[in-house]
Amino acid sequence: MPDLKPSPAENLKSQSRRLRGTIAEELQTESPQFSKPAVGLLKFHGIYQQDDRDLRKSQPDRVYSSMVRIGIPGGLVSSKQYLELDRLAGEVGDETLRITSRQDVQYHYVGKRNLKTLIRAVNEAGLSTLAACGDVVRNVTYDSTPVAAPHRADIMEYVRLVACALKPKSRAYVEIWLDGEKAASIEEESEPLYGDAYLPRKFKIAFTFPGENLIDIYSNDLGFVPRVGNGEVQGFTVLAGGGMGQSNGVKLSHPRMADPVCSIGPSKEEVLAMAKAVVSIHRDFGNRSNRRLARLKYVLDERGLDWFKTELSSRLGAPLAPSEPLSWRRQEDYLGWNEQAGGGWFYGLRVISGRLKGAIRAAVREVVEATGCDVRFTVQQNLLFTGLNEDQRTIVDQALARHGVADVKALPPVLRQSMACPALPTCGQAITESERVLPSLAEGIQAELNAAGLGEQPVVLRMTGCPNGCARPYTAEIGIVGESVELYTIYLGGSPVADRLARPWKRLVKLGEIPAILRPLMNEYKSTRTPGEPFGDWCARSLELGSYS
Repeated sequence: MPDLKPSPAENLKSQSRRLRGTIAEELQTESPQFSKPAVGLLKFHGIYQQDDRDLRKSQPDRVYSSMVRIGIPGGLVSSKQYLELDRLAGEVGDETLRITSRQDVQYHYVGKRNLKTLIRAVNEAGLSTLAACGDVVRNVTYDSTPVAAPHRADIMEYVRLVACALKPKSRAYVEIWLDGEKAASIEEESEPLYGDAYLPRKFKIAFTFPGENLIDIYSNDLGFVPRVGNGEVQGFTVLAGGGMGQSNGVKLSHPRMADPVCSIGPSKEEVLAMAKAVVSIHRDFGNRSNRRLARLKYVLDERGLDWFKTELSSRLGAPLAPSEPLSWRRQEDYLGWNEQAGGGWFYGLRVISGRLKGAIRAAVREVVEATGCDVRFTVQQNLLFTGLNEDQRTIVDQALARHGVADVKALPPVLRQSMACPALPTCGQAITESERVLPSLAEGIQAELNAAGLGEQPVVLRMTGCPNGCARPYTAEIGIVGESVELYTIYLGGSPVADRLARPWKRLVKLGEIPAILRPLMNEYKSTRTPGEPFGDWCARSLELGSYS
């Protein structure tokens, strides 16, 4: 990168006194909002200041609150932890829990006065909001589905190691939120991996298993795919350079799939060394003048995969072994009842847009209280009840039925495999609706499939209220992306196993017109597809799709 002037965000981080800024002082004021510099630093602590955009036209002043995100490595929580998360949802915010597309949990509409109480309670439950947002390594995701399969093994120890080792070392979080002692000398407080300015932008790491891309591995900055034999990890295939975000008006920005880079051995030391080396490349070569082009994927775009491999080899102090070939056969979560590895059962609960509220939140609470089961969140915004015995299956079924929670088999295929970001009214980046309109959009697309005689055809639908791609629409068979006020771009041709990017098909379409615009495609798909050909594969083969530029 040329030597350009750092962005204001870089100066803010460098001068923040290791992420402290004025947060502690501003928590003591009566103002309902934080200053702009404090808002920039709060992200590192897992907090986004937001305002209700529905109220902007009817109220003279903005009504501020916060979204608080809890990072949960691998999406695993105990029954006790889940019940505490649920209890807190009843006391702060809008009485909902939201499962994110990275296995986090979010609270929305949290008032400034409640932040410290919430964060302390979260930490007392053995969880944390630190680094759930900000220019650091975010929550480390992992396909922790406990299904019995020969290609799987429990690698949660790797996930926890990487997640813990790559957390910021600043004591700012403990000082501000947990009333910890202040560092004797901030100047002596060290961030050996991140340095004073931390990373140019966020960094995402994921682990998944061969054949089952439930984690959307290619959308991450860094991915690890283990090779398993006889129940033991024999090594990992490493991928790097993925990312979904792009920005309106920035032609060089685009989604990108991660590239296979190399293979490494099975030791935890090798995995951690690899993670630190790749993060350090992002730290040293990422664009610090233009945040819209600051992800690792743009480093690989600019310098090339061969350069990246050479630089990585140099930092590891050893040549890279060739990457192993990867193939995929499944992307859908294991929903409904499934046998669990080691015996017993787990149940996959479909959670529309990840929003746990009302009846479904009550049903989940009842199941966890009655069975004591652990809970696992998925990156497809669903929830797994794990560690259940045969007798407890009836308890689960009855609790869900009592609260009117539909069995996954009763859900139409499009809604079953859909995702949406929160968008309006809370997200400051949103241009259009997403979560609130997803059910009606899925219903409309399902109706077109039904009319074409394709009612049982699974189709992966993902929707976002802006091009940032939080719900990963660019790897979906149908991606709907907010691009202008009340207007969307339709992306088609993503792979049903999320190993190929979708491409723009129709730009600036009104929401209500989307199902009808897709109608001719559904009919043509039915008449010209090859036996068993998924919709996304047919689109990639049959349609003239656009580029990201």
